[in-house]
Formats: sequence, C-alpha cells, structure tokens
Amino acid sequence: MSAARTGDQRHAGSWLSSLVPRIITKGVPFSQLPLRRKVGWSQMPMLIAAVTSCLLATVAAPAEIFGDQLFVAGVLLTLFNSVLAWTVPWKSIGPEQTYLVIPALGLISATLMAAGAYPWLRGVSLLIAFPIFWFAWSGFVPRLTLLLSFVVPLATSWLQLLHHGIPFTTEVVVNPLLIPLTILALATTTVIVEHNSALAERQLRATLATSRRQTRLLNAVLNAANVGVVVVDRDGHDLFMNDVQRFQHRHATPPGIPDPNESQLLIRAVSGAYELVPELLAAEDRPVIRSIRQEEFTDELFALGPLEDPMYLSTSARSFFNEDGEYDGAVTMFKNITPLIEASQTRDRFLANVSHELRTPLTSIMGYLELFEDDPTLSDDQRQAVDVLSRNAERMLHMITDLLTAAAGQHQVNIATIDLGSVIHGQLESMRPRAASAGIDLIEGNLCHEPVLGDALRIGQVIDNLVSNSIKYSGAGGSITVDMNCNSEEISLRVADTGRGMSPKDLTNLFTRFFRSEEARRSGLPGVGLGLAISHELVAAHGGRITAESALGRGTTMTVVLPRKDPGGGPESSTRQLGFPTMHPDSRR
Repeated sequence: MSAARTGDQRHAGSWLSSLVPRIITKGVPFSQLPLRRKVGWSQMPMLIAAVTSCLLATVAAPAEIFGDQLFVAGVLLTLFNSVLAWTVPWKSIGPEQTYLVIPALGLISATLMAAGAYPWLRGVSLLIAFPIFWFAWSGFVPRLTLLLSFVVPLATSWLQLLHHGIPFTTEVVVNPLLIPLTILALATTTVIVEHNSALAERQLRATLATSRRQTRLLNAVLNAANVGVVVVDRDGHDLFMNDVQRFQHRHATPPGIPDPNESQLLIRAVSGAYELVPELLAAEDRPVIRSIRQEEFTDELFALGPLEDPMYLSTSARSFFNEDGEYDGAVTMFKNITPLIEASQTRDRFLANVSHELRTPLTSIMGYLELFEDDPTLSDDQRQAVDVLSRNAERMLHMITDLLTAAAGQHQVNIATIDLGSVIHGQLESMRPRAASAGIDLIEGNLCHEPVLGDALRIGQVIDNLVSNSIKYSGAGGSITVDMNCNSEEISLRVADTGRGMSPKDLTNLFTRFFRSEEARRSGLPGVGLGLAISHELVAAHGGRITAESALGRGTTMTVVLPRKDPGGGPESSTRQLGFPTMHPDSRR
C-alpha cells in the first residue's frame, strides 16, 4: 500500500511538473520561445511576489504599509515593469541584452517595497533575489551581478533604517547582514551554474556543427562515389541515407505510396542470366531487413523499380558494434550496376547472333566434307587431308556452339568411359601441322592409357585451347611439351611452352572471361578471351582444377588435374548441364 501511495505521489508530481510548462509555453522549450515571451514570463515571478506581498500587507498592517509612499511606488513600478516586459519588442529595439532594463528596474522596485514594508514585512527584502537571479542567468554581466547581489540588499537594509528613523547601532547594522550574504551566495552559485551551462552548450553546439559537417562531407564523398548508403541503428531506425540512395529509393517507390517502408518497395531477385523474378521479394529477404538481423553479405544482386524499367544494384551489408562488442546497427551499400548488366546482355545477344550466322555456312561445309569422305576415288593422302578438315570443322562448330552456350549461360558435358591418353594423342596429331607451320616443336611426352570417366570431346577441347594458346604466344624455334602424370588418386596433364610468359597481374585475371593481356591486344593476335574461361569451366565439370605458372620471358605451364574415376564404380555414361555464370566469367590471354 505504501509503495502504491508513493508511486501515485510520484506520478502526480511528474504530472504537475509537466503541466506547468504545457500551460505556460504550450509544450515549446523555453529557450525556443520568442524573446518578448521569454522576458514576459521571466518577470512573472516578481509580479506574483509583489501581489503576494500586497495580500500579506492587508493582513499584517494595511494602514501603515499601504500608507507608505515607497511601498506603493515599488508596487506601481513592478506593475509598470511587467507591462514593459510583455509589450516592448526587445529583439528589434537594440542589442539582445537591452531587456536587462527589466531586472534593473526590478531591483529598484524591490528596494522601494522592502523599505516601505519594514518593519512589518521584513521578508519583502528577499524580492531583491528575483532580479539578481535574472541577471545571473543572463550570463552577460557576472561580475556586476555578484556586486549587486551584496550591495543592493545591504543598501536596502540601511534605507529601511533611514526611512523609518531608526538610529544606526552596531546591533541594528549587523542583524540584516545575513540577507546580503545569503543572496550573494545564491547569486555566486547561479553564476557558476550558468557559466558551466553556457560552456557545455557551446561545446555541444561545436560538436553538433562538427557532426553536421562530417555528415555533409560523408554524403558528398558517397555521392561522388555513386554509392547508395543506408545506416540503421540497433532497433532498425534510419540514421543516415545519402542522396544517391534517396534517388534509388524513389525509383523503387510503388504508385500510390509516397513514403513506403522497406517491405513496400519494388525489390526483386535477379536470376543468373539477369532475368527479373516477377514476384516482389518477401519482406524478410530484403537487404536492409536482413542487415537489421545482423546478416552480412557481399555483392548480392537485386533489382529496384518496375519490371519495365529495372535498376540493378550490387548490394553489401556489414554490422557495426559499440565499445562493449554489442550490436549497434548496420550499414547497407547499394551500387548501381545497371550499365554493366545492360552491356553484358547486349554482348550475349551479339554473341548469339554472330554464332548463329557462322554456324549455318559451317554446317554446309561439313556436309560436303562428309560427301568427300564417302568418295572411293580419294587417295590416302587426300583422305587424310579430308579427315583433318572434317575434324577441324567439327572443332570449329563446337567453338561456335560454345559461344552460343556461353551467351546462354551453360555447357553440356557427357560423361563416358574414355582412354584419356588416346584422346590427347589424337588431339596433338591434328595440331602438329599448325605447330610445324609456326616453327614450333610439339613434343608428346609420357601419356597414360587407362580407362577413365570423362567427356572425350570436352577434354579434347581443353587440350586444343591450351596448346593453341601456347602456339599463338610462342615464337618460331620454341617448343611445347604435353605429358601426363598418373597416380592412384588423380591424373594430371601438363602443357609447358617456351613462349612470352605472363606478368603476375595477367595471371590473376587469366580465367576471367573476355580477358586479354595488354601485350596480346597490342600484338594484334586474334582471340576473344573465351578459351581458358571455357576450359576452366569444363575442367571444373569433371571435378578437377586448372592452374597456371608463368613469368615474363620464361614461358607458361598450364596444369590440369582430374580426379581418378573408376569406370566400374558407377554408371558408364551420364549428362551434366554445366552452369556458366555471366556475372563472373572466366577466360584467357
């Protein structure tokens, strides 16, 4: 019961303390009121004290007090002072401190009332504290305030003695000294508090100005980098959003919802071929909501806006923590990559169209070669030449098909039992004439003739790409060595040339689709930079890996490692669809 009563009292006190500001300032902070209203409300305690003194005078000694001209003059001056406080346009008549004329007149009126009410109402002398505190809180004249806080009450006590004809004795003079000393102590405390408050306010304003300047700087930097940024606190409330992200946010705003939240924005997932998913993302899958759940991710692709005008964004999110290691919020960054996506789509369409146009006449050529192969009048040399033509025409057809599948985003790998050594040998034999015409010695090293699982056509394509690159980038008089190393766990194929070699920078981009080194572009050698990209994907489809070692002027060694697969350990043939992502493609020189 006691606790309940204490809680009720505390609630009532809180309600009363908040009621007064609501009535007086209508909920507006006092510091934000117009100057005239601040001066008027600051004078109100003095006016109320004067009215209270008059009421007390009617009880204590009305005839004597109201018959005293000094008391009446003090009351009238207080009323006049209050009217001035509420009516004078202080902000427009002069410097800001002009309003201090009100507490100055208040000192005079309080002194007159205290002299007139003595000795019947001795406490009227305390009215001097109101204008003194006003001076102290203003912060304009702290030293003068301290001087007035002692001198005026002391002078008032002497004026009381003179006005009523009381002789000056030591006892009479010393007795009222407590009032000046008390007001001086209170004024000193008020001046110190005001000084500290003003200092803290100046520091706060400086900190706020610095924070705003840093926010503007951060916004400018992020806008210059063309990156949208959203920062949220631990509760998911927005702390910062730069101009770029505001523009992107507006692009994702649905019709009829002027200020949507994250779950209402037009955000969609994007497939591997950059096709938009028609349905909007579920709320829990959206990037900012995921970052609020402390998920971190990098370069995830989303699309903002309507289906007919998508904006593709590469999105990343990171959490940040306070000094105690507790989650404190998250940063989500949105990079507009729409031009890159559109360029990739245009390139894929171009590859598909060109490859289709090349495939049609090549099919006719292969048809006529098949007719030549059936001609019984061909000599052995002619038949061998036709075989080479047919094999290379078929290889070219597969290369064109690779362009088509690269544009479509996938390759097909048919797994069957093969003799890998024979596949490599046959491929090298078909490439000897080309190597010989370039003045390059094509050396066939140790080959393993063991049955393994793989796609003979695709592995032949890998060998063709590796050896073709070595021929292209090796000068006359050089050599290319192709050999194998087989053990119980894996089979490795090595293609080593004595060509130009590559820089470490080129090696890092070696398997990036459409990448060609600066030297290759300057040399004018033909190529589009797809060979090693496709080889990398084909080797990966077999569960293997491909690596490169090279140095400028020292040649290049390409190594293909395939896991040994026992033909008796599973089905002898199968078909796989090899996904070929278009966002992070792989390629070669």
